[in-house]
Amino acid sequence: MSQASVEIVREFFIINNFFVLKKEDLLFVKNTLAPPAERAGKFILSGKEISNNIGNAVAKPISWHTMKFTPGVLSKFPEIFDFLKKPCAEESRKFFKGEDFLKILVIPSLPASETLKEESIRIMKERGIDHLITFSSVISGLIEKIESRHVYLSSVNEVLRVLKFYGFFTEEEQNLPF
Repeated sequence: MSQASVEIVREFFIINNFFVLKKEDLLFVKNTLAPPAERAGKFILSGKEISNNIGNAVAKPISWHTMKFTPGVLSKFPEIFDFLKKPCAEESRKFFKGEDFLKILVIPSLPASETLKEESIRIMKERGIDHLITFSSVISGLIEKIESRHVYLSSVNEVLRVLKFYGFFTEEEQNLPF
């Protein structure tokens, strides 16, 4: 697992007012604002939907950035879902002390084909995934929140701040090409 990818996701949740505990390649997140009353109907969350629809969650970033998460990939690599099994599931329940929590995958992308995309989503739901977030949503969400004239303690945020300061991400280009 790429620790850089885990750190990017971690910083995304922190900058969106979540308390985050990192344990190896899992992130336990708690919304510090009022938790949502009910779950969103959408499976794939992005932008403000993430803060508005997630109270407690265990998030698993999968940093296979060159792969699309097709049904074939999901069946060939069942370890993607290991965090849903014992002992990880018990650790999650222990961390949230009996409170409900969501199970979230953060992945690079889904297939372009609508049929394959729907099949991938079906497989993830059947395995116990509640929501999906893409790395492009995470990165664009971080860039949107970063202020170019504010100094950050996080090296991830600081690199993004410097890039934003030098015009790599302008206000007009908030919609990144990915």
